Amino acid sequence: MMQIWWERVPNALSFMNGIVDNLAQEKSILLQHSALMPWPIEFASLIRETVQQQNASKVFTDIDSTEDPGSYLLQAFCKPEKRAQYRPSKNYAQFLAESDDIILHERYLWVKINSLASLDAWTTFVSDYIKYRGKDNVCAVFILDWQGTVHVPRKKGIMLHAYDTCIGEYDRIVFSMLSVSRLNTSNLMKNYLAELLSNVLGDDIELYAECLQCPDSFSADPYETILDLISYSARSDGTSFIFTKTQKEVIHSIWQAQIRTIYPLIEEFRESFVKKHASEIEAQLPITTLYGEQYTDPKDVELGTLAYLADNHNLPLSFEAYNQLKFFKNARNALSHLAILSLEDIQQVEQMMFS
Repeated sequence: MMQIWWERVPNALSFMNGIVDNLAQEKSILLQHSALMPWPIEFASLIRETVQQQNASKVFTDIDSTEDPGSYLLQAFCKPEKRAQYRPSKNYAQFLAESDDIILHERYLWVKINSLASLDAWTTFVSDYIKYRGKDNVCAVFILDWQGTVHVPRKKGIMLHAYDTCIGEYDRIVFSMLSVSRLNTSNLMKNYLAELLSNVLGDDIELYAECLQCPDSFSADPYETILDLISYSARSDGTSFIFTKTQKEVIHSIWQAQIRTIYPLIEEFRESFVKKHASEIEAQLPITTLYGEQYTDPKDVELGTLAYLADNHNLPLSFEAYNQLKFFKNARNALSHLAILSLEDIQQVEQMMFS
């Protein structure tokens, strides 16, 4: 599933490639993302591997967050005799940038930012370091990895890559469709499951992957399946899944998925039924409904009116045709009143339409 997201979903792949391109060109970046960026550890590994295939002159080094980056880097990347040369008359960024005899310039530095204060300190330091180092010198490249959604002022020399502004509903649907395509089930159930995933789960791509481990139970009862899954499973980075939708909200999301995938089939049945029984329906025209609506063309007659005609023996049907008409009328009424169909109802729609 991780490969599908980071290697086949267009905007996710574009997001990753943009980062790789900047790092391969030795440009420092701010990587901004929410807690729901999927498979972050694997993502970082892909970035490192791909960048080093294009530019093997630098080594990746992980750095913990600090609010005093200059002092930290002086201690971590300079020999004692070099550290002894530092004087407060220059800030750390200028001193390090003007020192050619340190290994700092040969590194990709992946910095995990853990606070806004740390973020401000690192972006300020990196921007100053790049300015003092100059364009023609070998320069350290910084990946400032910040999990947060607060707007951050841009700093000169640092390229922003914001995951949450790059990824949208289209990408989640693409991931759903690509993921369900491998399941051994019908096209209708694949389409329905893909819509169900994107409507119920929203931004949480890793939870999509978990739910696809048990597609039948998720299709039958998404809410209970999710609660069961998150009680014993965790994200790829070891953190817990968090699902905040109420059961009522999940039911509405299920309804949205059914409106998009099942409701069109109900309308397709109505059109087919009207075409098949056009002459019998035309014999009853004009038809006035209980609400005063009048039909003068067979193709406009709704399922409820057709069922009413059949119930009053004005539309002769076989037993099978009558039962199908009643079933589709009830299904349409349910969806029209914001109710949802059971998985068994959906399977019956499929059987009647495609068998």
